[in-house]
Amino acid sequence: MSGAVKTNDSSVVCRVLQLASGDLWAGAEVQLFHLACYLQKSTKVEVRVVLLNSGELQQRLEAAGVAVSVISESKHGFFRLMLLLLRISREFRSDVIHTHRQKENLLGSVVARLSGIRSMRTVHGANEHPPQRKQILKRLRNFADRFVGQWFQFKIVSVSADLATILSAVYRRGQVVTIANGVNVSAVQSAAIEQRRELPGGQIKVAFVGRMVAVKRIDLFVDIARLASEQAPGQFQFFAIGDGPMLEFAQRQAAGYGLGDQLVFTGFRADSLGWLASMDCLCVVSDHEGLPMVLLEAMALKVLVVARDVGGIGHALHGGDAGKLIATDDPQHFVDALTALSGDVDLSAQYRSAASSRLMQYFSVEVMAEQYIVQYLSE
Repeated sequence: MSGAVKTNDSSVVCRVLQLASGDLWAGAEVQLFHLACYLQKSTKVEVRVVLLNSGELQQRLEAAGVAVSVISESKHGFFRLMLLLLRISREFRSDVIHTHRQKENLLGSVVARLSGIRSMRTVHGANEHPPQRKQILKRLRNFADRFVGQWFQFKIVSVSADLATILSAVYRRGQVVTIANGVNVSAVQSAAIEQRRELPGGQIKVAFVGRMVAVKRIDLFVDIARLASEQAPGQFQFFAIGDGPMLEFAQRQAAGYGLGDQLVFTGFRADSLGWLASMDCLCVVSDHEGLPMVLLEAMALKVLVVARDVGGIGHALHGGDAGKLIATDDPQHFVDALTALSGDVDLSAQYRSAASSRLMQYFSVEVMAEQYIVQYLSE
């Protein structure tokens, strides 16, 4: 297998090919964006990104000066994609192929094996939809994904210790490592300033930000908005920022409750950081998470966080020292937390300060990327 290569100045350079879908702008894409931008400036690693779809991630990477290629999965079948990826990898002289979701895991690990180079993956969250007994093709894909992960990839990166425990039951001893997600704090803050929304004052603004799929529990967020509107009329305004298959269901649910402009659905927003910066609080209501990037963005923007204690969230919020953790999916507990925070200026300031300190110490892009570089350069 090829390893790191030497340049004329004897410094180590590892060529890393990142492979991702790029069809969405969600947590995995945001994480990859921050990582690739850092690696692009690194003297230790050369990076190139291959995406299976054009879109927001491609545009942002290109604007940041990161080399990007798109091999469209809508135009090519699996084996054609594999051949195109093999060609790109050989032209780039990749040392490591780093993959980010199931299809990419299969493509990247096989191409790496054919090329005699190494491959690794990042697992951004637990499997949201385990296949049913009759879903033969999905079960076969999952089996193939586990197989190539176990035998074709040298590291499985988990974004939280909680997720690592799950993965360690599947993969080989010592194969799973935990590298927490990180953000470029100054870049997040600068983008938020450029995109900032000026919203009417007078109400406490609470946001859901993310892909509206079942596991993210937009239905629970709507229930929180309903209870808050009933128990504290006029005190809060709620914003659901994002889109996805659950959007129309959530809109019907809100209309049935008669929430009106008490709950605003913005749809997908490329300027979501500007919206987030205009909020008083972020609610994370998911049934499970790895380590949500929007949580880290809120911490960078000094937006209060009220979140379910799932995945890596409890660790990020230091057990509740840097934000309010909720142990259940009872909407009343969220409303109680929001009400308490709205009336306690000192506690809110304490949370913001603790979140900012913790972010810089453990969840900055520098901390994250340097840990990835260690893995890339390892033998």
